Amino acid sequence: MVIKLRKIHTLIFTVFVITVFLFANIFSLLSQEKAVSSTSSLRLPIVMYHHVTQNEKRSGKYVITTKELQKDFDYILEKGYTCVTVEDLKNYIDGKIDLPEKIIMITFDDGFESVFRLVRPLLKERKMKAVISPVGSVTELYSKNGDKNINYAYMTWEELAQAEKSDEFEVQSHTYNMHHNEKGKRNGLSKQKNETSKEYEKALTKDLEKMNSLLLKNSGIKPLCIVYPYGLYSKDTLKIIKKIGFISSFVCEERINTISRGNADCLFNLGRYNRPSGIETKDFFDKLL
Repeated sequence: MVIKLRKIHTLIFTVFVITVFLFANIFSLLSQEKAVSSTSSLRLPIVMYHHVTQNEKRSGKYVITTKELQKDFDYILEKGYTCVTVEDLKNYIDGKIDLPEKIIMITFDDGFESVFRLVRPLLKERKMKAVISPVGSVTELYSKNGDKNINYAYMTWEELAQAEKSDEFEVQSHTYNMHHNEKGKRNGLSKQKNETSKEYEKALTKDLEKMNSLLLKNSGIKPLCIVYPYGLYSKDTLKIIKKIGFISSFVCEERINTISRGNADCLFNLGRYNRPSGIETKDFFDKLL
């Protein structure tokens, strides 16, 4: 009889422990869900990369080494951040999805061949995603000449299509041929001296719509975002890009962004931090994260 009672007591205690454990886990999951879904605004740092190299001698302000990039990616994950895309932000603002509280965006401007070949494996290994913004005129050139030199070449239309279909990249627009800041040429998307508002709108619309058309025709991509070359724009730019159909734009001003539910305008003129070579990962990212 005593043995029977002991068995019953042991069984009751086991059931009690299991019940407490289950309720604790359910409560924890509900708490996490509440923390995510009830958030009406999110803090968003954006990192801006360009070219990538395996040769330290080629690194610089706009060229980072693969070793540095690996450290950056690992640090982002170590700190518990999730990479997001422009489409993710749009869906969050529209109330279609929830996002973790700690988000970050990784961007690669210009569409270098090195990004497709060197960055993609690093992202895939870590289940991370980045935004590529190619320049249409050079994409067109390298799609024709077949040059794949990883030190300077740019991605082709076919590679952009592959990138967009992959789990590692989202492709946006960096204009067709407005990536200039030389004397005598238009400086990014800024308005030229003595150019009327109508002339400016015509020139900008022609370039951006050409890029949109080529991306759709050759890569099956309809960009949501326009990345301003050198971060340059004018007071009329926002009105024009909205008219064309863009829902977001990136600049080069270094600041943290706030993404708010129901506020579509918060996706325009998003600030980004350029990531140069030669700075320790922790030193660079601690000011962002």
